[in-house]
Amino acid sequence: MAIRVDEAPEFPFDVSPLWHSFFVVLWAVWAALTVHEYVGDAIGLPAFLLALLCGVLFGIAVFGWITRTEYGGRARRLYRDAPLGQQLVIAAVLSVPPLTLMYGLSTMGVSAVLAQVALVSAIVGYQQSKFASAYARLQ
Repeated sequence: MAIRVDEAPEFPFDVSPLWHSFFVVLWAVWAALTVHEYVGDAIGLPAFLLALLCGVLFGIAVFGWITRTEYGGRARRLYRDAPLGQQLVIAAVLSVPPLTLMYGLSTMGVSAVLAQVALVSAIVGYQQSKFASAYARLQ
């Protein structure tokens, strides 16, 4: 089935699936190095794996919310149509809750590494969902 150029979906990072695979491998290497550095001393392996899994699932849920609900689609359009200055302000405001969560967890004795792992995994889960959705439209 042929796709016209103006109908072709954009891949994440505006590149090929090969680059996306490199990003996923980079994430896996980062996770392995993080396990090597922190697991055993500060946190346990089950907690680390749970943070990886929950982060990816949260990223997939956010993607689903943005693409499947009317409110999420409206929020995405408002952000996309906003000028760069407003996008930066929105990004700064949206970064406050995860930073507050990380600070709160560190004051309760939970390792900040777990929050970092969950946050990076959420970004990876969101990007994988975005890529899979764009690739599925090509089929």
